[in-house]
Amino acid sequence: MNSLALDPRVLRTRASLRESLMSLVVNRSFASLTIQEVTRQAGLNRTTFYLHYTGLPELLEDCAHSLFSQMRAEIYANQFGNFQVDPARLEPFVRSVFNHLEQHGKFYRAMLGKQGDPYFRSLFQDFLMELIFEPLTDSALYQDGMVMRFFSAGFTGIASWWLDHDMPISSQQASHQVARDILPGYLRLMGSGG
Repeated sequence: MNSLALDPRVLRTRASLRESLMSLVVNRSFASLTIQEVTRQAGLNRTTFYLHYTGLPELLEDCAHSLFSQMRAEIYANQFGNFQVDPARLEPFVRSVFNHLEQHGKFYRAMLGKQGDPYFRSLFQDFLMELIFEPLTDSALYQDGMVMRFFSAGFTGIASWWLDHDMPISSQQASHQVARDILPGYLRLMGSGG
């Protein structure tokens, strides 16, 4: 990482642009946004924007990485247990995801919902594969990319439904249901020879 990336001014500028984008997509589709709208919202100019990003897709990817880093820290603050003996031990990990989604609910609803952005949805699914499912499986099962894609797409679908329906059950209830009713079936499928 170069020293410019650690400069507090650079960090503040990038954070401001991320926050601007995240607040704008709540009311407008990502595809309809312009750099001018994002920079105006951030109180910056286009020249400053281009010092940091080549375009809005790169800014969106930076937003995703920032959010996913937060989620990763929240998830790995939990203690790992033997989930294969007791799948309910996955509940704290699942709850961390739902709590994170709830904390940034408006943004995630806009980006993962029916009118969301396909690229962000793909980033989210890839992140879930890396973050949640990869550590929970042995290497032989993880080699089956199709199975892992199925699991992450399923979880993304659940998250999208939950957000689109204004979180009809609490994050704790959603976590409980996923960890106790859905994930054990996934784990059985994975254990049956992938």
